[in-house]
Amino acid sequence: YAEGVDLTEPLLEKDPTEVGEDLQKRGTAVYVALRLNSAQANIKLSNWLQCIEHASKVLLIEKDNTKALYRRASGALQLDTEGRLEEARSDLSRLIQLEPANREAREMLVKAKERLKDLRQQEKERLSAAMKGGLYQEQHKKLGKLQAAYEEEVKRLKEKGEAEISFEDFAKKAKEKEEELEKKQKEEAQKRREEEQQKEEARQLEEVNQRRSGENLPPLSLEEWRAEMKASAEKKRREEVVKMDEAELDEEDKKLLKETKEKGYYHGRLGTVLSDAAPKPQLVTETEKEDSPKVGSQWNQAGTWEEKDASSWAQERLSAWLSDACVSGSNVTLPAGSGEVTAKITKVKSIKGEAHIVYVRKQPRHGFHYEAELSFSMNLGEDKFSGTLSLPEIMDAMAPAELRVDARWKGSG
Repeated sequence: YAEGVDLTEPLLEKDPTEVGEDLQKRGTAVYVALRLNSAQANIKLSNWLQCIEHASKVLLIEKDNTKALYRRASGALQLDTEGRLEEARSDLSRLIQLEPANREAREMLVKAKERLKDLRQQEKERLSAAMKGGLYQEQHKKLGKLQAAYEEEVKRLKEKGEAEISFEDFAKKAKEKEEELEKKQKEEAQKRREEEQQKEEARQLEEVNQRRSGENLPPLSLEEWRAEMKASAEKKRREEVVKMDEAELDEEDKKLLKETKEKGYYHGRLGTVLSDAAPKPQLVTETEKEDSPKVGSQWNQAGTWEEKDASSWAQERLSAWLSDACVSGSNVTLPAGSGEVTAKITKVKSIKGEAHIVYVRKQPRHGFHYEAELSFSMNLGEDKFSGTLSLPEIMDAMAPAELRVDARWKGSG
């Protein structure tokens, strides 16, 4: 399927006058069928994100393609995030409008709504517990224990006539000991897992060699057995993939795909040139962007189909906006009473993801999906805290009000 997609997608990028409108329509039909079957294959392999990606490509061309709506919703329903469940709900609602008699879609929609409701209730309870003092009180309790330990240490040093240590130095040493202990525990846990895996491999290898001995076959070494297991798993994976025969391609479409492969069309996104007529990449400056009213690149003036990677630009802008984020309140209700609260982002630790612009018939469509991890500081009256914020789904399909934010206080694990 991947090879077929790579061969047919360039037909969508070409001007209809260059390849012929009929050929482009047939190429689009083949491309859609390949994407749909790729989505189905990934459902069988439980590759939910890849399934969603293939179905989304079809919906960029045919926004009401019922199979793409169904398959994207099937993949999104397997992901326990509010953004994906909302995406599934939206797709299924549209599918039911198009096919009112689709009973399975109605059942899936009910399931999506129930899971959305449960997820939002859990998030609401989590935030409510935090605001009522769960995390706040936990930090106070930990700070109190540290303060008590510090006072005991000061008392001990004084009795021995040794130099007094500051609270900051004491807290730093306590943190170093805690981190060293955690590191040691992780290393021991990893060592136990590796030992258990080695024992299990030895047990399985012994069983295999006993069976081979009964069949008058030579025993396998550990490396040979691992290679056979890997080959067997790969063979099983290939057998599970939907066969090409299941693709909705008639003989004429298959013939077109074969002709396309033989002609070797240029496909810029792969960075390969299979055609002598392939254009050379050119850097487009900001001035050129503003001065040019055309949609599409130099080789796609018709703007029929083109995908542009905007990941670097989007990541840079997102990092700048998140770095400037801050909030404050002068009369916030706290467990100890009302007071002033300020919070701000102190560092953007990481941003991962991608963004793209797809031009379909000269109409730009934007898509992005990022995850970010941020450091923050918070002043609650006279108390100061810090921690980490995780934003697992910054995406075009999610409204800002529905953005999921996971908070972890420094030192809380």
